[in-house]
Amino acid sequence: PGGSLAIPTANEDADRIASLIRNNMSSIDRIIATLDSHRKLHIAHPAFWVGEDGKNPSPFTIIASDEVESGKWKPREDLKVPSTELDTVIFEKAKDVIREDGSIDLLKYCIEYTRALEKKGRFQLCIWPEHCIVGTEGHCVVPTVYSAIDEWSNTTGASVEWVYKGENLLTENYSCLCADVPVSSSTSFHTGLHGSLMTSSQLLVAGEGMSHCV
Repeated sequence: PGGSLAIPTANEDADRIASLIRNNMSSIDRIIATLDSHRKLHIAHPAFWVGEDGKNPSPFTIIASDEVESGKWKPREDLKVPSTELDTVIFEKAKDVIREDGSIDLLKYCIEYTRALEKKGRFQLCIWPEHCIVGTEGHCVVPTVYSAIDEWSNTTGASVEWVYKGENLLTENYSCLCADVPVSSSTSFHTGLHGSLMTSSQLLVAGEGMSHCV
């Protein structure tokens, strides 16, 4: 509620989730909370990119791979992205975008990344308003839901399990289980989380999202 990507029923949804937790505390063995966790200069945020006019794209701009190839959009030249964001074993085109000194050629990377994203057949690169920035209020669980899970933890003696996603600067992580285009071990399929979920006799998934993010 109140965030840059809040959906219209966000407040009511938060109240319903909180009520669900409070009304079923003794029946809930685990709570796994996922946190979209971004930094300002993420590949899907406006400040990562500049257009031919030198301006950042507006939120909800769709950037296609051919637009990166043509130069309509390109990553800022002053970006300092650690080479550790990219694993040469996991991202199959990594060797084509890593310079001899070990740094990442971001223009080449962005061409390959947008191609790979489109090849999946689900999405093109969407530029989102800055959201869930680590260290800001928008990164936190909303107070209504947090109060309920805090009460659940205190009542049951169990601790909430936190799963962070979206921290890698170079790929979208719409799912907490795997990035659409894995580029590192942390963005690859989360076998540990998946395996632990599969041991459950019943799973309840609660949250909200209109098109992309879970």
